[in-house]
Amino acid sequence: MDDLASEPFLLGVNYWPARSGMYWWQHFDKSALADDFERIQETGLKIVRVFLLWEDFQPRAAKVSIPCLDHLVDVAEAADRRSLFVLPTFFTGHMCGLNWLPPWTLWARERHLRTRVFSQRKVRSNLPKNFFEDPGMIEAQVLLLREVAGALQGHPAVWAWDLGNSPSNVVTPSNRQAADLWLRVTTEELRSRDESIPITLSMGKENLGEDAALRPQEAARHLDFLSMQSPPVASGNSSDPLDPRFPPFLGSLTHWLGGKDILFAGFGIPTKPAQGSYGKHAEAEHLVSEEEAARFVESVLKRLREAGMIGSMLSFFSDFEPVLWEMPPLDEDLLSRHLGIFRSDRSPKEVQPVLVEHGSHLRHPPPGEPPSWIDISREEYEQAPEMHLQRLYGNYRDYHAE
Repeated sequence: MDDLASEPFLLGVNYWPARSGMYWWQHFDKSALADDFERIQETGLKIVRVFLLWEDFQPRAAKVSIPCLDHLVDVAEAADRRSLFVLPTFFTGHMCGLNWLPPWTLWARERHLRTRVFSQRKVRSNLPKNFFEDPGMIEAQVLLLREVAGALQGHPAVWAWDLGNSPSNVVTPSNRQAADLWLRVTTEELRSRDESIPITLSMGKENLGEDAALRPQEAARHLDFLSMQSPPVASGNSSDPLDPRFPPFLGSLTHWLGGKDILFAGFGIPTKPAQGSYGKHAEAEHLVSEEEAARFVESVLKRLREAGMIGSMLSFFSDFEPVLWEMPPLDEDLLSRHLGIFRSDRSPKEVQPVLVEHGSHLRHPPPGEPPSWIDISREEYEQAPEMHLQRLYGNYRDYHAE
């Protein structure tokens, strides 16, 4: 990238349809897809991140779903017709507080789990196998990579490959050597198909902390750029969910640790629906007005751009229709019901004009030296990541005081 000042700051969206949500691949609708991609293009977005739900795409270890591959090609074709690009995310995996996994990835024994598992259309308590380390599972993942890359071979709409959506929320590698091997095997398989397509991995705050074996420092050795994302409601030292400094802090810290360009792969804030009440639902207090959400998104995007990020994805394309609220994961995840750029009836929210305007901005170059709010070395950070994560966020907030 010779002249970063002339490159656009890329805007995109994490895509699920309003009507079918995470059950999209089972109820694929090409007509609705075409309408949605028209709205995405009109909003000025360039990249559509699509999630390859693992059970849908690979129902058995040795079997990849041909219908799902055909649907994925349809997605790429629809994107190309609208001059959009797609970012397919493999091994999904973690989504909206639920781990969506095929049965062959689970142990038979059940136990209490921090995150619910959804498999064979049912919430389960089966412990996931460690797909970073299990030889049979690694072999199966290589098969899925091979088949998807083959189905999209040479397609002009493929912008990059994404190896997962916060995979450490499903299982964690037992050590850095295991994480390194998994990254090497998966990236080598994709590059053997087409070296020209960049590869990333969407991580979260959990990859910056104490117990993370999969960290930006190690991932950067295998990936072309790094991706970071934040939960729907900002968390950290701040009790204010409308603090726009948390996403750019995560992105900037990841850039410092990994030394690679950063895509911010997802952020958003849920809005109050025009009608409906959630009573004493614990998450209802985090719903904000559309006007507040628009100001929040505008501020976050400005900060991400000024921090030198490649671009940012918004979560999600649309709010989900109420018919999905009684089904996992939205039966318990109130926030994700209302994270869209569009309402569930496909009408635009207040944030949509912000995105239209922001799509014309150019990217700022990333900092050549660590910013002054980073007052330690990478080696010092490694000694106590959790402590430094919290402390550096405090430094960042002070440095970027409102």
